[in-house]
Amino acid sequence: MANGTLIYGILIILVSLICTFQMTNSTEKDQICDNLWPNNSKQLNILAVGKTKKRLLLITKDLLVYDVAVNSLDRAHKKLHLGSKPMAMADKYPILYSSNVFQYIKNGPLIAFTMIDEDSEWICLVTTNTNPTAGVNYDIDHSQTKPGWQYTGNISLVMISTDHPCQFYSLNARQGLQINRWHCEEGKRVRDRPGITPKYHHSAICYDQTQTNIILERIAENGTCSSGTPVTWPVLKGFVSEGRFYLFGQSHIYVFDENVYSEPARPYPFEEHSYDSFFNCPGIIPPNAVMSDSEFYGMIATIIVLLAIVLIITWCISRICDRRKQRSLIDEKNEMNSKLNLSKLSTNVSTPKSMASKMISAPVRNGSLSLSGRSEMATVDTSVDSNKSSKIPLTPNTPNQLSKPSESSRRRSISLSK
Repeated sequence: MANGTLIYGILIILVSLICTFQMTNSTEKDQICDNLWPNNSKQLNILAVGKTKKRLLLITKDLLVYDVAVNSLDRAHKKLHLGSKPMAMADKYPILYSSNVFQYIKNGPLIAFTMIDEDSEWICLVTTNTNPTAGVNYDIDHSQTKPGWQYTGNISLVMISTDHPCQFYSLNARQGLQINRWHCEEGKRVRDRPGITPKYHHSAICYDQTQTNIILERIAENGTCSSGTPVTWPVLKGFVSEGRFYLFGQSHIYVFDENVYSEPARPYPFEEHSYDSFFNCPGIIPPNAVMSDSEFYGMIATIIVLLAIVLIITWCISRICDRRKQRSLIDEKNEMNSKLNLSKLSTNVSTPKSMASKMISAPVRNGSLSLSGRSEMATVDTSVDSNKSSKIPLTPNTPNQLSKPSESSRRRSISLSK
């Protein structure tokens, strides 16, 4: 009974821990990931996203900052793990938030992205031609603000952060999806405030003839795909990490190789992932390890199997101990019964001897033997030694009367009393 209670108790505790873990994960996921879609809207709530040398940053339009480790992006499983709740920009970057320039431009149209250079990591907030003031660049490593840039073009652009020094990509949706790469004009230091210009003319991203791969075509200003099938993904934000594009559309995230840009006309495969599958918000991610859902449930299954093995071993040991205890009790009982039988046997053996002593209690005087009882022939062994014996016939007499023994009998009689 005690072992069964222990087993049931352990199982109940395990089930409770799993349920609590799942409920906690679900709550954390709601609190972490729901900030990307406020009020269950279809509008993506991302102002800037990019990977630097030390971190991966995601800033929402309502100025919440996710600052996660660089290994939070799982390339193998195409997942971005957000391991903690975001911080308000006012708390995360108080110098940037409290600057006069930021306070002036924060409510207007902004083009935001991250950038790295030889000295530091940067958050770049660029104003458009609708704002008379240039933006601001924030030095993350040194907590400093520097004068920023203003985009004066008429084409609506989406800036794509990269992990290359002083570079980023731009996308526009004219006649399909078009891409270009921008570089610093002078040097490779953002704090020097060099101008940022596109490297080439825009290039068109097109489907190949199989419609399963994409290729890049260099085109004129108003050109289009020669294949006649341009890619029309509604890209809203994106970034480049370790040679791969991650473009955020309205309902999917598109992933493909960065070499698409540097190797025109060569087809490359692409992948589509839903936001639910790409953003993973289960809680803290262990350092240098990223665990997928299948790995997590595999771990839980392994724990259950190991626990079952431990319970089986415990049950077997308990059974062996019970059997040994029962065998010991049986042996003790048998030993007690044996001692009791020996005692009874000893009592039974001593009883006839005492009775015989009582029967042969009459004294023999002068060779006479006194007996009383039934009238029948009786004999008494009067052996003098081990080799000779004789039997004395006893003839019945009347009560209180004995026959006189003969002389020869008297000589061979043995006194039975001392």
